[in-house]
Amino acid sequence: MVNREYFTTSTDQSGSLDSLIYTLVSFDVEKTQKLTLPIFIRNKQDCTAVFSPVDSVFLREMIKSNTQLSSLDLKKDTKIIALEPQPNYPLIFLIFVGLAFLSGIIFWLFGKPIRRQLKLYRFKRRYDEFLKLYLRLVKSVDDKNSKLDNVEKAVVLWKKYIERLESKPFTTFTTKEILDNLKDKRLPDALREIDATIYGGVFSTRTSTSLEVLQDMATSLYEDHRWDLVNKSLT
Repeated sequence: MVNREYFTTSTDQSGSLDSLIYTLVSFDVEKTQKLTLPIFIRNKQDCTAVFSPVDSVFLREMIKSNTQLSSLDLKKDTKIIALEPQPNYPLIFLIFVGLAFLSGIIFWLFGKPIRRQLKLYRFKRRYDEFLKLYLRLVKSVDDKNSKLDNVEKAVVLWKKYIERLESKPFTTFTTKEILDNLKDKRLPDALREIDATIYGGVFSTRTSTSLEVLQDMATSLYEDHRWDLVNKSLT
């Protein structure tokens, strides 16, 4: 059924007549086909189907039986029908499973080198961040208004970084405790000079040199710990 055409109900003394024309298409080769249509009588509880008598439907042939098919022209329908794009869930699932399987194989074969490189990358990134902030504070030491404040901030930043490297509470250590845990011939003079600058307000050209000593100390500890990480990962 491809179409239905309704007509207005006609009423006279005999009753009411409803009329409806159906347009049908059939691919059955029989010229005459039987058809019966139901009428549904509805009430509050249910509905009743009343079928009309079986009637004959006479089909009109589009192609005569004695027609040579080679003599016919193909009827073309070039109207484009837009289709809604639909996700291919089976394909997505297979891709996901394939990627997971491939990732598992890569991690199984190269997991240890990958973890080692990630540790080294994060370790270097922390050092680069420390060095960038530390150098910025050291360069600001020449500012007359905030030189002492910048020296103190640089020392606090240095202690926090060393604390993370050595896993010891350097931020709460006194100068003597720092010297007991870090062995460097230049460190005692550098810390004494920085203490004099921070607590005594005595700023001299040796203060910048002392800050450079702290920077060299942090770089040396970073390189030692990085070497330890590399050796542990290879064993």
